Amino acid sequence: MSSQTADFKVLRTLLVVLLSLLILSACSSSPAPEPTQPPQPTEAPEEGQTITLITPDAKNLVNKDTPKYQIQTRLTDFRLLTASAGLAWGVTKNELRIYMTKDNGETWANISPSANVQFLSNPVYSQEIFFTDLENGWIIRSAFGTTETVVLRTTDGGLSWKISSFPDANTISSIYFSSPSHGWLMTSWDINATKASKALYATADGGATWNMVMQNEQYNPKLPNHAIPMAGVTTGMIFKDTDRGFVTLQTGALPKIYTTKDGGATWSQGPEFLVNEQWRGCDKVITGEPEFFGNNSTSGWLPVACQKDKEASITYNGYFTANSGESWTFTSFGLGIQTGINRHLAPAFLNSQLGWALKGNLMYKTINAGATWTTLPASSVLQSKLLEYPEIVKLQFISKDVGWLLIEKKENRRSILLQTTNGGVSWRVM
Repeated sequence: MSSQTADFKVLRTLLVVLLSLLILSACSSSPAPEPTQPPQPTEAPEEGQTITLITPDAKNLVNKDTPKYQIQTRLTDFRLLTASAGLAWGVTKNELRIYMTKDNGETWANISPSANVQFLSNPVYSQEIFFTDLENGWIIRSAFGTTETVVLRTTDGGLSWKISSFPDANTISSIYFSSPSHGWLMTSWDINATKASKALYATADGGATWNMVMQNEQYNPKLPNHAIPMAGVTTGMIFKDTDRGFVTLQTGALPKIYTTKDGGATWSQGPEFLVNEQWRGCDKVITGEPEFFGNNSTSGWLPVACQKDKEASITYNGYFTANSGESWTFTSFGLGIQTGINRHLAPAFLNSQLGWALKGNLMYKTINAGATWTTLPASSVLQSKLLEYPEIVKLQFISKDVGWLLIEKKENRRSILLQTTNGGVSWRVM
């Protein structure tokens, strides 16, 4: 056989094999793949300032050798506990992230409870979070869906958390502890603008167990009753010790205050707040949260504001007490009306005389209970950061020098925490 004939036969064989493979491939090929779906829109990531965390195995102790790392987080609330220590927190993907600093924000410890305890909303201080000191704290996770309300408690500054059930699935309106062992929780239901049913629970073992001490579901204003009435919405609760407590109510007119002298079992209406010219023409008188200046102090104050709906404005004034709430004296602040997104920001007082207010991008200070205010020098950091984060969340001072300010930009889910160490004159990002 000639070489040309052999080459021809090999070529013909290859063509037959190739054709067979093409036919087989056509018969057995899978359908064309579905077109790729465009990426679905996702929620904007939560952002905030960068904070330096110490590692959990450091037991919240900081020194030069402590391992550290940085994260970026969004904060929604805070609480100063001492001049150098405080808490800040927010909820990310239903997990509560709570941090503690003991060195003015230079470093933070992650003291978050287990991620298995899910949160649908951001806890608010004195409503779902409370600390008596750096070691003892409580967090309330409200009921939702098939999950029950639970109380998380720590006695070691957040290194560990214990969990206990709470016998009421209604809305938590206030929490207060007068000591690491004695505390109270107020719940509300059937809530509208001027009334709500209320129940009060007390604990004597640090939140491990709770007992109802008052409820007003059967309240009848025509009969003698020792419960806090349904009329009015709870705006704050304070206990000076295991017996004496105060609850303030938002009503359709002036605020009301109720007092107890037996740990919350029976309540009586406190003194009437005086009617003043400042309340004339108000569409609503806004009642704030009562505050006493120190655990054993007889002096305290209550922020109250005139809201005018047509102008979308609020004007803050205050009531002060020097006799443990037996009587309250009205003080006109003279700060003028507040408008815009930050109109609900009340002044912050350290004691019966010294206070601060933030209007626009300027800080104001009073040393005479709000009778007169001095404009502090403009802070370039504060003014520049308010351009980026125009919404003011909270202002608190813990001493005449140290204060924190939390500002945010909700539409971008961003926030930043600022600190002053010279009484509000200058500010820095923590």
